[in-house]
Amino acid sequence: MLRFKHGITILASSIAGLAAVIFAGGSLAGEAALHPPRMTVPAECPSIEGLACIPVEIAAKDGARLRAWYFQPPMRNGGAVIVLHGIGASRAQNAAMAHLFVPLGYSVLTPDLRGHGESEGVVSYGVLEAEDIHRWADWLFRTGRVSRLYGIGESLGGSVLLRSLDCEPRFRAVIAESAYSDFPSIARERIVRMMPTGFKWLAEPVVVSGLSWTRWRYGIDLREPSPTDAVSRTHVPILLIHGLADDRTSPDNSRRLAALNPKIQLWLVPNAGHTAAWRTAPREFESRTTRWLSEH
Repeated sequence: MLRFKHGITILASSIAGLAAVIFAGGSLAGEAALHPPRMTVPAECPSIEGLACIPVEIAAKDGARLRAWYFQPPMRNGGAVIVLHGIGASRAQNAAMAHLFVPLGYSVLTPDLRGHGESEGVVSYGVLEAEDIHRWADWLFRTGRVSRLYGIGESLGGSVLLRSLDCEPRFRAVIAESAYSDFPSIARERIVRMMPTGFKWLAEPVVVSGLSWTRWRYGIDLREPSPTDAVSRTHVPILLIHGLADDRTSPDNSRRLAALNPKIQLWLVPNAGHTAAWRTAPREFESRTTRWLSEH
């Protein structure tokens, strides 16, 4: 009997120890997700076709200062494009999009998402960023002589853009590359890849622990309405782009999103990795994206 009780005690201690390790891992993962490393933004914004861009700043609903570069074409066509970067990047990585669209007459706004570059706040994977995008749109319509609004985002930026469709109905059309369908799913997908064989079952409790931590510590529920929810409700035409060789965010994410709404067009790019469609198929990427905007 004493041996049995001793065994039960050891088992209970082992389970408690494992639970503590899982919660610690989840909380660390949650902290890392909300505070990714920041990339330094150049002191001066680049010029496009000899025209200097303009640094701009707005206040988010929670008071965080959000910063961006604004590129204006010499001859405007009335359209403006909000371009959103991926996790751990900044507005500097989106200057290439300005090179593509400014010569066609579009104004281009490249914000630092909150918690990135020079923008304040913590990353919330669309929970707070959706309202940020709405405020950037307000700024464009108030300041930029805009009659048509478009959006382009990659990875995190693509998912934030899709999530923002719930609170920003003025988009005429949007493009999202390598977007994830919802945060819990992509967190689980990426943690599973990191786990050794035999321990992949730990991904689910680590994700649950991380979600619980971010909700308790920061009041941010990363299970809140997701890109999936917004996409299923929107009337905005969406072009989804996903590389078939994407080993960070599986193409199944875009397949799931595309199945939710008949206004979605899906382009799966052979041999393209994560956010690499432009590098892999440059002419087709430029043709598809510029045509998508011009047709809407």
